[in-house]
Amino acid sequence: MEKALAGVAHEIFVTPPTSTPGWEGLVECQNLIVDRFLTGSFTHLWLVELDVQVPLESFERLLALDVDIACGYVQRHNGEGLILGFLDENMRVWYLPLNAVQGNILSGWVMAGTSCVLIGRRVFDSGYRFRYQSNVTPDILFMFQVQRMGFVAKVHGDVLCGHLPEFPLEGIS
Repeated sequence: MEKALAGVAHEIFVTPPTSTPGWEGLVECQNLIVDRFLTGSFTHLWLVELDVQVPLESFERLLALDVDIACGYVQRHNGEGLILGFLDENMRVWYLPLNAVQGNILSGWVMAGTSCVLIGRRVFDSGYRFRYQSNVTPDILFMFQVQRMGFVAKVHGDVLCGHLPEFPLEGIS
């Protein structure tokens, strides 16, 4: 990661373990990161989840999209496609096969989760924080709510990340 960010003012922050189980604990940790981010003068927050490996050029590619939320993407742990959009206001998502995403920039009402996501400061300056809701995963909720608030998101088809343990970087093309 350090090599990928050479020349970029940055701080790496890993949250301490939480005593809150499940998705609620993840949201707690994400908001700790947001709070830490907002104490600095950083323009972007790059979240990379613990089970994700990012290609070296990921940060530059996501930043070049010049949007509020720039997403890399991963294959789902079960191998059944990629979550990449919303069908309706009930947050139902649709899936695309890997070959439909690679090499493309996807825009519109997109959803690639928070496995590897670059978020512009203005998203959090608006007062938005990650939220827990028992009937939906936090990544789906985040992507849905911020786009509903008017923030623009894109998925970079050249930022395919490894998703451990099933899909390490050296095992994906």
